[in-house]
Amino acid sequence: MGFFDLIIFVAIAGILAGVVQVIAVSNNKKKMKRQFTMVRDFKVTQEALGSDGLTGIAIDERRRKICLIKMRGEKVSRKIIGYKDLLSSEIFEDNATITKTSRSSQLGGALIGGVMLGGVGAIIGGVTGKKTSKAKTKRIDLRIVKNDTSEPIFEINFLNIESDQGSALYQQAMSQARHWHSLVSVLIRKADEQDEMLAPSDIVQDIPETPAVVTPQKQIQKPGSVADEIRKLAQLNKEGLITDDELMAQKQKLLNLN
Repeated sequence: MGFFDLIIFVAIAGILAGVVQVIAVSNNKKKMKRQFTMVRDFKVTQEALGSDGLTGIAIDERRRKICLIKMRGEKVSRKIIGYKDLLSSEIFEDNATITKTSRSSQLGGALIGGVMLGGVGAIIGGVTGKKTSKAKTKRIDLRIVKNDTSEPIFEINFLNIESDQGSALYQQAMSQARHWHSLVSVLIRKADEQDEMLAPSDIVQDIPETPAVVTPQKQIQKPGSVADEIRKLAQLNKEGLITDDELMAQKQKLLNLN
């Protein structure tokens, strides 16, 4: 085989390898799309599939659920979580952070701390440096941290081929990553608001005036606080963040404390 024949052979082999890879990615995406339709009590309202064909994410906005899918060899694994289980969202460009949103409420911070203790290896592996300005990008990923100590990190890739930052491919990938980051950030903010509204910050202790009389301490509400809390709960129910049953249960607790 001559030199030019070798070059042609290598070129053809590279093309064939690329075609095989494209077909494999396409087949993986088809498998993931089928998985979304097979989830019980889950109707997809928005979905995204990773450009590498290894991960996918879908949202059921009415039921307030998220489906996360991963390819593990030839098998597909999926995880269903609620909005409350979202702890942070972060966009990476070539392994450097572009933007990040995390839970800020007291409960959200406690959940993040618990996940870090339970999944230390995964969290430590996520430390990155500051992005530097350049003309080309090889990868764009979205990382979601969820309330799951066994597997706290989920990543979906939107770009896995070197591209000029002014190219249509790069712009489309970054736009998709920012859309999903913004969407998850809104859900994180709503979860924080729900934590704050349900926190018993208005409850105070009524200490008996006569120490000699031993009586159980009674919890009372500040004037007007019961009505305020009920209005907050009603708003959460209207936004779909709590169910009718949760609304009635919390309302009854507040009325019993008064």
